[in-house]
Amino acid sequence: MSLYTHWTCFNCRKSFRGLSTSKSKTEGLITKRKCPECREELYNFGIYFQPPRRQAKKAWAIIELLAKNGYRFQTEGSTVYINTFILAGNKSRYEDVRQRIEFEKQSQTDNQIKAKIDFYKQEKRLRY
Repeated sequence: MSLYTHWTCFNCRKSFRGLSTSKSKTEGLITKRKCPECREELYNFGIYFQPPRRQAKKAWAIIELLAKNGYRFQTEGSTVYINTFILAGNKSRYEDVRQRIEFEKQSQTDNQIKAKIDFYKQEKRLRY
């Protein structure tokens, strides 16, 4: 596995490779970085991120949507999951990806609620 990860700037639509976490004696672990060109914050997308071309504005908008919702390409499994279920192919539309992310959040919330209900039912059976 590589020590390098992709740091992405949405303002410049560029990706930079750098160490995933660098250690400083005074600050500990450095997890935030700034773009060398525009000085905006860079987002760590992981070692498996493959940035789109700089001219592909729609693809960068989709990547920014993924970043805002917490999706990262840190492992091979997360990369396959994002490419298969969230992006669902190379020619994904922004609105389709947004709907898939909302559906995923809703289903996770529903699963959490069902798990809590099942837990409370089990606890009630144990008490009586």
